[in-house]
Amino acid sequence: MISKDLKNRLDTFIDAIIAIIITIMVLELPAKSWQNHVHITDFFLAVGVYAVSFCFVANVWYQQATLFSTVKRIPRRIVIWEFILVFLLSLVPALTRLMSGDVEILSVEIYGALYLLVITVFRIISRTIVHQQARNKAEMQRIYTSIYGTHNLENVLMIAAIMVLAIFFPKAAYVLYIAIPIRSFFTIDSDARELTGIQQMGTTGRHDYLRMNREQQMKFRRLVGEFIRESRGAHGDTAATKAAWEKFSTAAQQELKIDPATLNQWFTAFQQVKKNGKAETTAKRPTPDRSRQS
Repeated sequence: MISKDLKNRLDTFIDAIIAIIITIMVLELPAKSWQNHVHITDFFLAVGVYAVSFCFVANVWYQQATLFSTVKRIPRRIVIWEFILVFLLSLVPALTRLMSGDVEILSVEIYGALYLLVITVFRIISRTIVHQQARNKAEMQRIYTSIYGTHNLENVLMIAAIMVLAIFFPKAAYVLYIAIPIRSFFTIDSDARELTGIQQMGTTGRHDYLRMNREQQMKFRRLVGEFIRESRGAHGDTAATKAAWEKFSTAAQQELKIDPATLNQWFTAFQQVKKNGKAETTAKRPTPDRSRQS
């Protein structure tokens, strides 16, 4: 494990590199005179290419920041993978410059291959960091796969389909690449909330979760994610937090037949991080109303 100070310096280093990558991409936009509207079309095509690359890089930064905010120390091997990730991202400006001039089949195919490599490396990083927080590695592997596996597979299939499309319509394929980071941007936060909730379940709860079928797991993760989002939005308001728990408990009972007493056994507390990321408070979930169980 590397020290907290070194981990913070790694965060700063990666932030700086990504900022430089985005700066280089925007500097590559053509700055020719628009006299007689000769170069307007070329300029807006280049802006479209830049938008795809910007979303790609910005989404990686967001996922990186979300992932690293959950830990204070990381394994040393993660540093090597981070350097590999940054190396791959540093190739984005070159491909962006290449396609700003003329979007061709080969350049779009190479871009897709780079996309796949970045996704693969980042998943190695995220899986390693998630696993280090678990005592039962095999159990956490199954939980991680159940939460992230579907989205990972869908992204890979989307990239593969776009690469096939690029053989016939390279410009259309390149534009479609923007759908992947936009989709990932909206799913990563939801996945992270669900994983946080499952991680903070008791041992019995995690075992019972893994015994659910796929449809039940998806429903349960959705309910957990909603509960975490609402309880964090309560900002310490006891009444609002209790209302979020009661809503969660009722929905779990109605949709999955999980009684409040079982939920009470599964969940003991949720660690909530303040918005500034500098402090943590332990917010115990409200005690369920026992009178409802009689």
